[in-house]
Amino acid sequence: MIKRLHQKTEQTFSSRAPAVTLLFCSVFLLFLGWLDIITGDYSLIVFYLIPVSLAAWFVGKRSGLLFCLLALVVRVIADEGTSSPSVSHSALHYWNEVIELVFLLMMSLLFSALKKNLENEKELARRDPLTGSLNRRSFFDLTEHEINRSHRYGLPLTVAYIDLDNFKAVNDQFGHQTGDDLLMTVVSTIRSHIRSSDILARFGGDEFVILLPDTPGEAALKFLNKLHDHLDQAMACKGWPVSFSIGAATYGIVPATVDEVIRHADELMYTVKHGGKNRLLHKEIMEVTHG
Repeated sequence: MIKRLHQKTEQTFSSRAPAVTLLFCSVFLLFLGWLDIITGDYSLIVFYLIPVSLAAWFVGKRSGLLFCLLALVVRVIADEGTSSPSVSHSALHYWNEVIELVFLLMMSLLFSALKKNLENEKELARRDPLTGSLNRRSFFDLTEHEINRSHRYGLPLTVAYIDLDNFKAVNDQFGHQTGDDLLMTVVSTIRSHIRSSDILARFGGDEFVILLPDTPGEAALKFLNKLHDHLDQAMACKGWPVSFSIGAATYGIVPATVDEVIRHADELMYTVKHGGKNRLLHKEIMEVTHG
């Protein structure tokens, strides 16, 4: 029951703009104030958690704290309208309102912290723990979106499969720490030259894939040649005997699945590996192929 309620709430508000969520919280807060007035001395403080928690979870920490203060204002106005002067202005009454505010503030901060931790956990689950690049699963999810976008708007798409030559020799000669440093250097070099819309993922121990949305063949080839040069320079600066075999495919008509998108680039990369390594092989595919 609670799990279904949580899922329904997530589905309802996670897709809404923050302004919509804030509007709902405001209306609900006014409704609670009205209930406070007509019910008299019955405490509804627990129900004030609803707008406070929604604002904190779906909008942010500041919004949650703001609705704590707004809840206090509504409670004070409602109490002034229902309580006798001797009760509403007593020290005990003010003390209770302070306690209610502290309660709402603590719960708001708790919800904000839980949401932040959850988002951090989700982000960590999407990334390779060593290099910080996306992992295979995240790449597939994002690429599916780009495939759908390419189909909808008729946009080209390029994918590049990169394999490090002689990486095992570096691990054997210099140790695994040097190998880790090398992988992180590769990722930082690629990141410094790709666009924010491009997608970089680590697929295996020494294999990386780059997705270049809305990138036709000529532009892709020019960019990947420059990137290959930058990677070679980064290795030379460190004295690491590693080169790069790159297979890249540009699709005029994008295949329906991520596996098919990757397959062509993977095959081109293996052609490079078996043909002497350390070069870029690029192919434009203007029609859908199968198998």
